[in-house]
Amino acid sequence: MEESTPIASKKKVFLPIAIILVLVVGALLAIKASVTKEAHLSTQPIEMVEGGEVPDLQMTALDGSKKSLSDVSKKVTLINFWATWCEACMEEMPSMVTLREKYAPQGFEILAINVDENPTQAVPPILKNLNIHFPIFTDPGNALAEMFDVHAIPLSVMVNKDRKILLIESGGREWNDDETHQLMEKWLKD
Repeated sequence: MEESTPIASKKKVFLPIAIILVLVVGALLAIKASVTKEAHLSTQPIEMVEGGEVPDLQMTALDGSKKSLSDVSKKVTLINFWATWCEACMEEMPSMVTLREKYAPQGFEILAINVDENPTQAVPPILKNLNIHFPIFTDPGNALAEMFDVHAIPLSVMVNKDRKILLIESGGREWNDDETHQLMEKWLKD
């Protein structure tokens, strides 16, 4: 007859628990790898050329709500990556506000994607100070920045209602000048 020692009885209890833990951890790692692979596939970089197409993006607003690019039924949309700490971003923002005020009634919108570390704290004072009324989104996990291959900000991408790229602007820009107004008039007529 086999004697039950304290070590033997502990093995009987802990061995099945250890096996179950190994199986659970393995399953969780497999699920994580699958989700990571799916997320990577859905955020493939966009071909950043005029005429290229932007997919129907899922965006997260400052309040946490979700919105798709297809929810914005405008003729022309400016997608702008920016941050409150970015000097060029802050310099161009007032001209973007003016551009939107002028062309919103004709079917123009701006979607500003903020890449600050803590946008819910950093952005609201800027919205008030610059009188910004266009939608502001965050980029949790930098998925959108990766999709647009953002290496520096500001980065602006103008798209038409079919999400075809009309203009790519890397760096700050004066958005309220004659050249931009001529382009806007042309794009909004199409």
